[in-house]
Order: sequence, then structure tokens, then C-alpha cells
Amino acid sequence: MPPSQPFAGAGVYALYYSGSHPAYQGLTRLSGAGKSFPVYVGKAAGQSAKQGFNPATSSARKLYDRINQHADSIDAVSCLDKSDFSCRYLVLNDAYIALAESVLISVFRPPWNGMSFGSKVVGKNRMGGRPSLWDSLHPGRAGRPAGSKSRAGDARRLIDQRVSELGAGISDPVLRKMYDRIMRFA
Repeated sequence: MPPSQPFAGAGVYALYYSGSHPAYQGLTRLSGAGKSFPVYVGKAAGQSAKQGFNPATSSARKLYDRINQHADSIDAVSCLDKSDFSCRYLVLNDAYIALAESVLISVFRPPWNGMSFGSKVVGKNRMGGRPSLWDSLHPGRAGRPAGSKSRAGDARRLIDQRVSELGAGISDPVLRKMYDRIMRFA
């Protein structure tokens, strides 16, 4: 990670972790059982995302650039190694991006979604704000407040909860059908 060759387009992506960080042992164990569960799912919308349907896909490198931003975030911390991550992505028409991201998050419940891993620093640095769960567990990103042991514990509990949910399987029949269809392409 990131992809070796730049590419044009917008779409969705999933990040996968295979390292030895103690907080992710449960996730790597599940993924090692012949299944792959993303640690994070995100999107990169194109230029026309808020302007209605446009049949053309984006010619900008929105998706590639967004994945690179995440690679930079991982590089900025000392407790994670970028080589322990892989990425899968799908270039989509803007009209389908938000739906695809929502489905992937609902089906896979990635641990980093909801931990403010993907939030961008907008305007002034967020140093005055509450530390994110992700930055509390993985301190070191520029422009982010350092977290506390308490917030890092909250992050670990969220990861454990998501892994437990994944391990229990999918009981909702609609989500199960989506999962089965997605896994045909895995």
C-alpha cells in the first residue's frame, strides 16, 4: 500500500491489516481463517459527486490520492508498518460511490470506521479538539492531538467489539446476501 501505479477515477476502497499489533490479533486471526476482513473502508468522490448523475467517471486521481493519504497517516506513526497493509479498490461512477461505501461498512463493520482514522484536518489543525480513538491508539500524526491511555482503551474495546461481531457471523439475511455476493470477488 499504496497501489504501485497511479490511476484516475473515484470510488471505494478497503484497507487490510496483517501485522502483529496486539490490538488487531483477533482481526488477523479471523482473516487468517480463509476470509479477509478490512480494517477500514472508505471512499473518494469525484468532481461531480454533489451535482447529480454524470455518466462519465472522474479523470482526476481522487481514489489513488486518498489511499496515499492513508498510507501517509500510517507512515506517521511508529506502532504500525505500511508493509503490513494491503488495499483493494474499485473505481466507480460518482452516483454509486456513497451506496457502495455504505454497503461495505454495513457488511464488514471495519474497526477503524468510527475511530476518525479517515477524517481530514480541515482549516486550522485540530490540536484543540478531542483526540480521536485512532490517534489515541496510534499517536504521531501531525496536526492531531495526542490521546490518552483511557481513549486508547476505548479504541481497543471498539476493535474487540467489531471483531466479536464479525466472528459471530451475519444474521441479517439482506446483509448476508450482500456479503456472499461480495465474497465471490474476493
